[in-house]
Amino acid sequence: MDLKFASRMLNVKPSATFKYNALAKKPGVINLTIGRPDFDTPQVIKNAAKKALDGGKVHYTPTKGIPELREQIANKLVSENGINGLDADDVILSGGGKQILYEALQALIGPGDTVALQNPCWVSYEPMAYLAGGEVDWFPLKPEKGFIPGTEYMNRFEKTSAKVLILNSPSNPTGAVISKKLIREIMDICLRKNIFVISDEVYERFVYDGKFYSPARDYENVLTVNAFSKTYSMTGWRLGYAACYNRELVDKMNLIQGQSLSCCTSFAQYGALTAFTNEARKESDRMVSEFKRRRDYVMERIRELDCVCVKPSGAFYVFPYFGVDDLAFSEKLLEAGVGVVPGSPFGSCGKGCVRISYGSANVELLSQAFDRIEDAM
Repeated sequence: MDLKFASRMLNVKPSATFKYNALAKKPGVINLTIGRPDFDTPQVIKNAAKKALDGGKVHYTPTKGIPELREQIANKLVSENGINGLDADDVILSGGGKQILYEALQALIGPGDTVALQNPCWVSYEPMAYLAGGEVDWFPLKPEKGFIPGTEYMNRFEKTSAKVLILNSPSNPTGAVISKKLIREIMDICLRKNIFVISDEVYERFVYDGKFYSPARDYENVLTVNAFSKTYSMTGWRLGYAACYNRELVDKMNLIQGQSLSCCTSFAQYGALTAFTNEARKESDRMVSEFKRRRDYVMERIRELDCVCVKPSGAFYVFPYFGVDDLAFSEKLLEAGVGVVPGSPFGSCGKGCVRISYGSANVELLSQAFDRIEDAM
């Protein structure tokens, strides 16, 4: 049978991060590809999930998620992020932050619509825009500026015809944290141009210098996206969430979810009810402190290399620019026993860079990895 696929599949490529993670699983390779913490999920969360399983919480839940968890999330967004006026009906849970982003773009973007993206940015934003039938307008960022939007970015953004902007701070892959002042400048442009903003805040807790700012604190044209994956080392639980003052958007996403995912895993939701306890928060704080220590160590080693890398203020990545063929360089490092992700899949401004994750390797392993990188250069 001659099977013909939909034209939207033409621009969709496999995830580069998953590809290079698989390559780095060879024996003897130190894997610095994957964007996940190497900590365990806090015990209090695991215990709650086990209790839910034993208590028969194994069936469908409401499509939006269980009301008590949505209420906790709304309270968190009000008390910690300053997004006042939210309640449980403004919140939706889904199968990870990635699924939330996919549903949001499916609800907002169609043929002829454009999504504005930072360049470089997370590898999945672009194909998600294409899968929704949209196009992409890229806004270049420079390594010597720490991948922070500057005058050139803002001037170009003033001219965009995009319908949606995806804002990611702290950034994957660069670790850049955009200041409150600059985010507000970007948001003011979005208000004038009627651009809706998806604020991907998955790395919210991983800010080591400065302060995190959630734009929905001061603006209504924002969908706030987050997940339990990074903050509580729950990447395999697949549990993300979003909230918005525009309840109609949340309802549209709920319609999509009802015809696709149905609902999130029930016992994962009941486990996550304990994520906002002091016990779970202490474990998360311990992880953040360790990652700051790793960030500082990685920067010490990066400075010894022939590359450009402004110290990132957040997430758990560095994105140094080596000015070489990043695909070939990544292969060379793999042969030397270090797995990294080349920069090109994150956008044209990622050419010559590699993404190094320190989330899944302790300082001892990082030391060995940078010894190998130095030898390979």
